Amino acid sequence: MPPPQAALHGRFVGLGRSGQAWSTATTDKQITLRTSHGWKTVTLPVAPADGDSVAVNGDTVVAVGFDSGGMVVQSSTDLGTTWSTQTVSSDDPSAAATVAVSPTTGRFVAGVRHTVRIGAVDGPGPAYVGDHGSSIRQITMPGDARNAGWAGDALVVPAGGAGNHSLFRSDDSGNTWADLTKAITGSVPPNHDIPLTLPYFGPVLTLGDGTAVVLEETLTDTGLSATVLHFTADTTYTQVVSLSFRGNLDGGPVHLVSSTYGADAIAIASLDGPTITVVGVDGSVTAIPAAGLPAAPDAISFQDETNGLAQVTVSGCTGDKTDCTSTSTMYVTTDGGHSWSAA
Repeated sequence: MPPPQAALHGRFVGLGRSGQAWSTATTDKQITLRTSHGWKTVTLPVAPADGDSVAVNGDTVVAVGFDSGGMVVQSSTDLGTTWSTQTVSSDDPSAAATVAVSPTTGRFVAGVRHTVRIGAVDGPGPAYVGDHGSSIRQITMPGDARNAGWAGDALVVPAGGAGNHSLFRSDDSGNTWADLTKAITGSVPPNHDIPLTLPYFGPVLTLGDGTAVVLEETLTDTGLSATVLHFTADTTYTQVVSLSFRGNLDGGPVHLVSSTYGADAIAIASLDGPTITVVGVDGSVTAIPAAGLPAAPDAISFQDETNGLAQVTVSGCTGDKTDCTSTSTMYVTTDGGHSWSAA
């Protein structure tokens, strides 16, 4: 089902990589969000923060916002009819936050979404885990909560360096962490002066079937290569397939734009043009020419294998390069990414 036009022109439109999408509506506390029943407008107790701060799983909605008391985690098990809220202290002045929900257990992880700066490193930071109706608790994550996701009840997060050159997993909701890096890549990255040739890890994509996918990415002479890693709830992972993406990448690690695509696949945007590559956890690979997109998208979000959203930014300058413009436009697809139309 395509979104209502008002949902794509709010104060803020959030495109979540794990299928969630939402926008502010007529007030800061009123949002229009994408659910398994279609698009629905709900009113939150506290205005949601910018970022991936709203997540939907079935009839459960979890949203993160800020008020004078700190960071507020609000959850509903009836698509916004009733709400439960919990407030935790936050010494970060950021107005952005992130939340990820396990589709199999309903457990969530939430945290402040730190501002990313050139040369900045995603280090250990506070986050909060819990589920609806129970007390949430603070944990320390090896990396930034904005990149975390769930494989069943296991929490997975990339960490280390500006490009996230390490990958960690916790099977006890953040009490302890196992470093998977050497088992996956064959080496442990140094603490500093990390070579550009070392692999790094993209954000976790939590699939609807309760598993998760992480892209292990490596810069190449022509762009980058990506190995699709599939994590299951029983602490195992498999290397599904390796792909190459052409593009001019200067300045260090760049993460591929990606999203879940139905319950058991992901969609990856090309670097050099409007093509979407769909990869199933069974190893199937399908390249889809994205007709209607003027360029490679900045962000994509598929609710399922049919309905999706993309944001594309087109920049241009006059001949003397003194008058430059940049325009971002939201696009909608209802046929799995084959054709797109501007919202």
